Amino acid sequence: MQNIMKRYIPAAVFIISVYGLTTSCGSKKIPEKSTQWTLTDSLLRTLAVDTATAMPLESEIYLTGKISENEDKTARIFPMVSGIVTDVKVHSGDFVKKGQVLAVIKSPEMAGFTADQRINSNDMAIAKRNMEVAESFYKSGLNSQKDYEEAKRNYDKAEAAYNKSSAVLAINGGGHQTNYAVKAPVPGFVISKKTAENMQWRPDNTDPIFTVADLNNVWAVINVFESDISSIREGDPVQMSTLSYPDKTFSGRIDKIYNVLDPETKVMKARVVVDNPGFLLKPEMFVRAQAKRHADSNQVSISSRGIIFDHDKYYVLVLTNAKPGVVIREIKVSKTVEGRAYVASGLQEGDRIIASRQVFIYNTLSDQQQ
Repeated sequence: MQNIMKRYIPAAVFIISVYGLTTSCGSKKIPEKSTQWTLTDSLLRTLAVDTATAMPLESEIYLTGKISENEDKTARIFPMVSGIVTDVKVHSGDFVKKGQVLAVIKSPEMAGFTADQRINSNDMAIAKRNMEVAESFYKSGLNSQKDYEEAKRNYDKAEAAYNKSSAVLAINGGGHQTNYAVKAPVPGFVISKKTAENMQWRPDNTDPIFTVADLNNVWAVINVFESDISSIREGDPVQMSTLSYPDKTFSGRIDKIYNVLDPETKVMKARVVVDNPGFLLKPEMFVRAQAKRHADSNQVSISSRGIIFDHDKYYVLVLTNAKPGVVIREIKVSKTVEGRAYVASGLQEGDRIIASRQVFIYNTLSDQQQ
């Protein structure tokens, strides 16, 4: 029995020793390696980066106005003879072609123009025959050169008188005997008609007998109040809507600013040139206009795509030279216009802002800071 115990005691001691060694090793804490997220160069190359810039703060300004015909493409027609209107062939709103007869006026002046042309035509024919006879006599020695030259001068005078009377008749519409034809000098729509059959017309009438306008593009004359004069500039884009087409937007640009104030309404006029496909816009139509308001002071601006909204606050990720290479910056946004945010505080001109995958990076940095 003692021999058996002697034989197993060393084995037991060995097992206890091994167990003790194992236990002592397990109770020792192995230090963990700390890690911190950083923005690597390879990741940075895949990101979109915007730069904060200083630019004038822009907002919208709302104006009213009305549609007017384009004065550069409008013809106001004044007959140059007096008489009685015997026939009116068109009415307001009609489309007319160039040279189309709009009305006919019976005028004694036209009879005089026609008679003058006929008389001058006969005088020119007689003067021509006399010149030919004088030339024949001069060549045969029966007439002097002076007589021939005088006959030629008479013919030149008669020809000039005929050409003048023909030009006067043509300017006044040609016509036949006593009729004067009022014709459209340009194609377009009749937007004004100031005549009727049997009406007497005098050349000193202040209103045109017809007004014809090309309405392929029109003017929108908008009212600018005194407080908004400094906010608009020539070339500014303008968006307009009308009561007739509330769901349709018409675009144009401020073509001219009239630098005078109306003494009664205290408003300044600005002109917007608007393309008018389909002739939807009519003269005298009321319009609402929306333009950009310019400010004299600059403010830091960034693209709104890089802004993060979290817990009722705005944040951006600003690139830095120190690790982790990016920091979270809280900003105050004063206004957002057409994809650009104007920042009141939190950024400086030249700051570089991460504008893609910014939510993932923001969450990673936020978790790390907790």
